[in-house]
Amino acid sequence: MTPNRLYTAEDMARISCNDCKGCSYCCQEMGESVVLTPYDIYELTRHLQKSFDELMADKIELYMTDGMAMPNLKMTGEKEICGFLNGAGRCAIHDFRPGLCRLFPLGRNYEIKEIETENGVQEIKGFRYFVVEDSCPKLPGTKVKIEKWLGIPNLKKYEEFITKWHYFCRDFQEEMQQLLAAGEDEKVKKSNLSMLELFYRKSYEKEKGFYEQFEERMRKVTQTVK
Repeated sequence: MTPNRLYTAEDMARISCNDCKGCSYCCQEMGESVVLTPYDIYELTRHLQKSFDELMADKIELYMTDGMAMPNLKMTGEKEICGFLNGAGRCAIHDFRPGLCRLFPLGRNYEIKEIETENGVQEIKGFRYFVVEDSCPKLPGTKVKIEKWLGIPNLKKYEEFITKWHYFCRDFQEEMQQLLAAGEDEKVKKSNLSMLELFYRKSYEKEKGFYEQFEERMRKVTQTVK
């Protein structure tokens, strides 16, 4: 179901909470919903100087959804809070927090548009933002430009990456579901281990930008995950 109103990064939306004092409402009881992309892991490992496996010790975990294993932020304790919250209820990794944390209380509505070209119909994949109703008790807030709210360098490049990653995951999940239906559980396990190794566990070089390395790995994905 398409949300009532959709936004681009250039639009203003009532999502800024001026009186936020670190209630950490958005950092508790999130279960497995804060899914991490390769870019998130790149940022966490780079700033914390920890490997993916070291983060797996207590800060992140893996879960299986629709046949695909994905890492997510781990919620701990009786209150099920994010392991990166400090004693004051503030985010200890705020400057390099994951994309879904930056996005809150927004969501993404993915779209495929068809345009006529000289060579026929071409599909243009992308997404727009929407405000998730009842996601924060302080909504509606004051207006803020979504690009500023996200605070992500080179946002256009990031949005291109998110789009490509979304549709890769969708196609990967469809393939894994077909394999599961055929009883190919071992092949599903092997494909997931290869995917995790390629995009998450394998370290990214500090001297090269993330997007360049991601594209290199995407070019290898056909041979690697199958």
